[in-house]
Amino acid sequence: MLEAPLQVTLGDPIDVILTVTAAVSDEAAVPEQPLGPFEVLQKRLEVTDGEDGASRTFAFELQLLCFEVGEHQLGPVEVRITTAEGELITLDSEARTVEVVSVLANEPDPQLKPPTQPVAVEQDDYRLLIALGALGALLAGALLGWLAMRWWQRRERPEPLPPPPPPPWETALAELRRHEAERTAAIAEGRTEEWVDAVSDSIRGYLGRRYGFHGLESTTDEIAARLSESKALSIAPEEAIGFLGQCDLVKFAKASLADEASQRLIEEAFGLVERTRPAAPQEGTAS
Repeated sequence: MLEAPLQVTLGDPIDVILTVTAAVSDEAAVPEQPLGPFEVLQKRLEVTDGEDGASRTFAFELQLLCFEVGEHQLGPVEVRITTAEGELITLDSEARTVEVVSVLANEPDPQLKPPTQPVAVEQDDYRLLIALGALGALLAGALLGWLAMRWWQRRERPEPLPPPPPPPWETALAELRRHEAERTAAIAEGRTEEWVDAVSDSIRGYLGRRYGFHGLESTTDEIAARLSESKALSIAPEEAIGFLGQCDLVKFAKASLADEASQRLIEEAFGLVERTRPAAPQEGTAS
């Protein structure tokens, strides 16, 4: 069945519906074919199964266009059906007469409209204001950025904290290594008292920093008293006092000190620091 309008306006699309009912296993198609003065703009297919389950309907929606005024015959339109067995069946629809009319059909002598005079149209142009506003916004942003940078550079910033001082035993061991390197020259040049005094000051300073008192300003007796009160001391106080006593003997009694004796003195100083420094942490513990 072919459905088409009886009258259309020249240049308007013409909607045509071609409906074909076939078996549910068949396929239908509208092949390319000449349709007279009508041109096919587009073609669409909609398939609907029948209520009996044994048939289905193919609805071909054709959109045509015609540019010739007058009555024109549309169709018959050829439809091809392919059965499940592969048989090809060709069917022709009925024809329809479509009248194509022009919107100028009632004008006896249609003419173009005469040209009209141009009309001045005023329109506000804000492009300059927009450009100036954008430029002003950029300048204001640049000024604010410069002021923020100046403030950031001039703000009061706290001074960085100084690095923590090295542990007292590291300071003492570094001083003792320096004294050990100077030992031979000091003994040979007769600066024994000066050298022993430097070794004694390194140990006194270390004991004071290690156990919390002013070691360089304390006498040997005062150091002995403070070490006796310390619970963190890992050696007998007499060991440290005995070492300082040896140094005092050379310093105040002008006792001589041979090369071997000076070597033992510096070794005892190293041993005193090593025995009183905290034990190194063990790697790994038993669970």
